[in-house]
Parts: sequence; C-alpha cells; structure tokens
Amino acid sequence: MNILFVCTGNICRSPAAEFMLRDALAHAEDSSGAIISSAGTTGMTGYGMDPRSLAYLGAREIDGAGFTARRVNRKILKSADLVIGLDQSHVDACLTIDPSALSRAFRLHQLAEWHRSGNLHAVSELPTVRRPLPPVTGDHPDPIGFTSTEDYTRALDGIAADVREVTALLVPVTAQK
Repeated sequence: MNILFVCTGNICRSPAAEFMLRDALAHAEDSSGAIISSAGTTGMTGYGMDPRSLAYLGAREIDGAGFTARRVNRKILKSADLVIGLDQSHVDACLTIDPSALSRAFRLHQLAEWHRSGNLHAVSELPTVRRPLPPVTGDHPDPIGFTSTEDYTRALDGIAADVREVTALLVPVTAQK
C-alpha cells in the first residue's frame, strides 16, 4: 500500500506524520510493505523539515534527517492508494488536482475518529463503509507560525495520536509489538 500524507508546505505536519507512521509500522510484525511518503499543496520543494518537527521526532528516537519537501502533483496522487490530508483544504486541493482520488482521500483526524469510535476497523473497509460513516469535524492546525514550543509540541502530539489510530487501521492489533 502506498500512503501519502499531505499538508501545506510539506515541512511540518505531513513529514512528521510520514516519519511517525513509518516508525510505527517498522515496529509492527506485519507492516504489509507499506510505502509512506508526504507532499505539500504549496510544497516548499527542496526544503528540509522544520527544525521543530525534527526535534519532536528526535525526542521520540525517530530520525527525520535527510527529508526533502516536495509539492503534490497528479503523478504522486495517482500512485497513492491512500491520501491523508492534515486538514480539509489539503483533501480539497488533492481532489482538484486529481478528482479520481475521491475514493481514497481522507483527513487524518477523520480516519482516526472513525477508528476510535469503532466505525472503522481496517483501511480495507473504506470502499464498503465510507457512505454510512458519520461526519467528523476537526483538523490539525498548521504550526508553522507558532512561537511557543509548547503549542508546536501540542500540535504534533495531536498528529501523533491520530497516526497511532491509522497504524491500528493498517496493522491488526495482534501484529503490533
């Protein structure tokens, strides 16, 4: 499965989510060979990850060094089996670029809440249960302008909590270490 996280600049939220999910799957017995990547709707192509996101990952023993931001495009979207936007504007931008992504584009918080509520148990259920799933509000705020380390950390903590839920949708609980 090819999973794509999308945010605005691809330097804060989506790369952090990308590396957190990679790490979680690496610690699972059955990661199903997933390919995890990220891109931005206005992608700051060629830039590295925001130092605060790198520090957040580093504090959790996740190495985000060597990351390079890129801008989402039709080719990237076509190759993704699951597109996960950090907020609705990212999903909308992806659907503008590639309307055929409608059946595989969701918000991170949306997927996480569906799992938390027991309405969704595996990503493989999405094609059959999407319509009856309840609406979910809430997105992950863009921390790029946050001046407080605590606020930035809180924003990434929210992403980390939702990434844990997505991990559970990808890997059966029995396969997680």
